[in-house]
Amino acid sequence: MNLDISSLHVHRRWLTLIVFVVAVAAAACSSSPEATETPAPGGQIANETPTATATETDASQPPQPRHGGTLRIAQATDPASCDLHSSRALSYQAVHPCNPLLSQILRASAADHSVIEPDLATEWSVSSDGATWKFQLRDDVLWHDGAPFTLDDAVFSLRRTIDLPPGIAPGRASAIGRYVSDPEQIREEDGNLVIETDFAAASFLPNLASVYVSIFPRHATLALDPPSMTAFETVIGTGPFKVGEAIRGSKYTLLRNDRYYIEDLPYLDQIEFLVIPEPAVRMAALRSQEVDSIAIITEPEAKELEENFAGRINVFRTPSAGGNTVQLNLNRAPFDNPNVRRAVNLAISRTDVELVLGPGFIGAILPPGGQFALDDSEVGDLPGHGDVEGNRRLARQLLADAGYPDGFSTTINTRANPFFQLLSDFVAGQLKEIGIEADVVPLESVTYQERITSGDFDMIGHSHSFALDDPDSMLSAHYGCGGAENYPGLCDPELDELIDRQSRELDPDRRRELLAQIERIIWETDAKIWFQWSSRRTPVWNNVVGLRPGGPSLYQGRRLDEVFIRPES
Repeated sequence: MNLDISSLHVHRRWLTLIVFVVAVAAAACSSSPEATETPAPGGQIANETPTATATETDASQPPQPRHGGTLRIAQATDPASCDLHSSRALSYQAVHPCNPLLSQILRASAADHSVIEPDLATEWSVSSDGATWKFQLRDDVLWHDGAPFTLDDAVFSLRRTIDLPPGIAPGRASAIGRYVSDPEQIREEDGNLVIETDFAAASFLPNLASVYVSIFPRHATLALDPPSMTAFETVIGTGPFKVGEAIRGSKYTLLRNDRYYIEDLPYLDQIEFLVIPEPAVRMAALRSQEVDSIAIITEPEAKELEENFAGRINVFRTPSAGGNTVQLNLNRAPFDNPNVRRAVNLAISRTDVELVLGPGFIGAILPPGGQFALDDSEVGDLPGHGDVEGNRRLARQLLADAGYPDGFSTTINTRANPFFQLLSDFVAGQLKEIGIEADVVPLESVTYQERITSGDFDMIGHSHSFALDDPDSMLSAHYGCGGAENYPGLCDPELDELIDRQSRELDPDRRRELLAQIERIIWETDAKIWFQWSSRRTPVWNNVVGLRPGGPSLYQGRRLDEVFIRPES
């Protein structure tokens, strides 16, 4: 007996409850599920009230969508890769230009990232034991080269997320491997896509709906050497836009896909991602309306726009599933010494950071405000919070106990990006208060990524965002043995076992208890030291409709198929 849940917008906070009641609901059923609703344009379910969002203007009625126009978005670098399955494509500066070219089985709503919508799948169901998922796929989809999208493409792509070709390092899409240990568990069955998970998991659907779990054409991917759509100009997708011009270091153009499978979309004729490395030049381009938006700006930049462009540029402030850390190499002295790591944690003032980096949020390992995060009082009891001077006195004593009574010198590597450098300079200033002299060394993005993934660093100053506000998408990758983004090299088999247990736990209260225990264990390692969770600031000219952030993720909801430009009044 299957439980059909495809006629719902699935909100993540209900996913645990849905899976928990699957067996009970199935036992009570005596007939097959009712037919699913047909998705309306834009991925919404027909006859369902969509999630409410604020309108883009002060008018009593939201503006009517219109076709045409070019959206121009500025970013600092070229997309490192459009193979979103790989580690090279972790940055939003790869996801944002590449995502509109591609599709997924399911996707997060642009208006509310906690809502899961149909995409290439039109309906789906789960077995009574919560471990076998069946997806009915669309039969009206064409790849950009004109070839028909097939079930074989979906199976190929999903297997690829957990079994990449040699030489291609896995990225965030590999989270599917938490649930599927053997690629053969992803298969075609009676004309449907079937995914047989190893266990019933509350977080399976959100991770399947991650932007990184994109679908690639089998025929065109395997024709490449290596079989990876790394270069923007090689991408063949089924998304609302197709590849146009690609000028490295300058501009990436996306053209309207007239054969997109959602009727009447996209609205835009084209999108241009303009590569503008210098922040001052990006801001000048925004002010002159040479670009319509920048994904992230600083607090001083936001305040200046609000003062001088009120009513013309909207600055959206969004709590972010990401923030600022200093990370210590556990496999390199002196940071292999827990006393030294604790001293670094204690040196950093969580109140002073706002003076340098702007307002943010205080939290622990999971994003503050989420359904599984520690509350403020619990966070306040963790090492590094509380009395700054008392913490620093203890830090100096810990350094002395570790054999460094006069401190030591070290290096903080960071990305050659103004914000990364600013946060690293902040950390260096804080460490100086306890006798640690840290030299900040910025590196070009590709070199920096290679350095941190190989473990060739002492410390790194790193700002990053999670693709999902979901424990399964965060914990293993960042803190599990061998995790793709576990740069400090933390490896604790007992912690791995707890992370696995919480993934299998269907009782929401018990899962929260396990996650609270996990957060405290990770915090006590002083390996990846969170000192601020971010507030994201995104400026958008007010004639652009539908480009507002839909949640804490910097990555989700960036298909841009429902974005349009209204005439300026």
